[in-house]
Amino acid sequence: MRRLAPARHGGRPAAPVAAETVADQLGAELIRPGLALLERRHPLTWRHGRYPLGRCLEGARAQPGTGLDDALLATPEAAVFLDTETSGLAGGTGTWVFVAGLGRIEGRELVLRQYLLLRLDAEAEMMERVAAELGAAEQLISYNGKGFDLPLLETRLCLNGRRPELATTPHLDLLHPVRRAFASRWPDCRLATCERKLLGVERGDDLPGAEAPAAWLEWLRGGQPGRLGAVLRHNRLDLLSLAVLIPALAEVQREPVRHGADIRSLARHLCRCNQTEAAERLLEAHRRELEPAAALDLAQLKRRRGAWVEALAIWEALAALGDPAAILELAKHHEHVGRDLAQALAYAERLPDGDASAHRRARLRRRLQRCGDTGALNR
Repeated sequence: MRRLAPARHGGRPAAPVAAETVADQLGAELIRPGLALLERRHPLTWRHGRYPLGRCLEGARAQPGTGLDDALLATPEAAVFLDTETSGLAGGTGTWVFVAGLGRIEGRELVLRQYLLLRLDAEAEMMERVAAELGAAEQLISYNGKGFDLPLLETRLCLNGRRPELATTPHLDLLHPVRRAFASRWPDCRLATCERKLLGVERGDDLPGAEAPAAWLEWLRGGQPGRLGAVLRHNRLDLLSLAVLIPALAEVQREPVRHGADIRSLARHLCRCNQTEAAERLLEAHRRELEPAAALDLAQLKRRRGAWVEALAIWEALAALGDPAAILELAKHHEHVGRDLAQALAYAERLPDGDASAHRRARLRRRLQRCGDTGALNR
């Protein structure tokens, strides 16, 4: 293959570049043979897209009721932002972490520390340092970190003889609140899509994340560091986006219509977190913009707390538009709560044909015959 290389590429291959030279070119420090560390500091006044970095403090401290408080337990200063670049997306023991990007607020700065693996035999040292930094964190913040970054780091730690203890650290994976708000609205919920649609970040000539493995292999196999700088820049931009995504998502919860979010999905998450009052307030605040399914959810929340008059008003408004779910709720209400069988049958007659609706109508007719002409049951 070496003999063929000059003929295939029109000349002799470029000479490999020394790791010390690469670290110097990247502005990094070679902290041991084969392992470089690049540190960048950004003041919290630094703007990334629409938001200054300092807004992450404000957004994180206003969590209750925003739908982000399912995992964010620590103060922002005690949290570590995490993003990795890997040799592939398959995961498992054959996938290496060659860039581990960590971000932390220190004073009035966001400090980004990027570990770059330049030699495979330096992985144990890299994992040791990354594990120490993550182990000192009270909170991890990532984007798809629960499903990819953290399990892969744990695998690499195991392969290097360390027992990982990262799973016990509270972890806010921002992919999940983004999906709750926008999975039904956007074509996908990749971080790049989130940056364009929510953060106002346009990366321009940024190296696509899918090309990062090839850039690293160019270095390992041929000693050519040409695209490693672009990989580190891509990773830094990911970390900056994590920081400003927190206040952006808090805004989405406060003003979902302005951001085009799925209000029903946000309210359902609040219900799963036993915040039914917050869910009802959210739906009620945007009642005019609700789709029928979300309006039905609002009516159910009102029914559960005994606000029958308000629930009936919602069902009747939807029934006037021919909504079968609302018509069914009215039929059930008048049969079991209002005990007005004639009214219940009138609504049941409007239900779409089917075994269940036919059975309901037949039952109501039998009960009406037993009750006489009034169609009203004694209370």
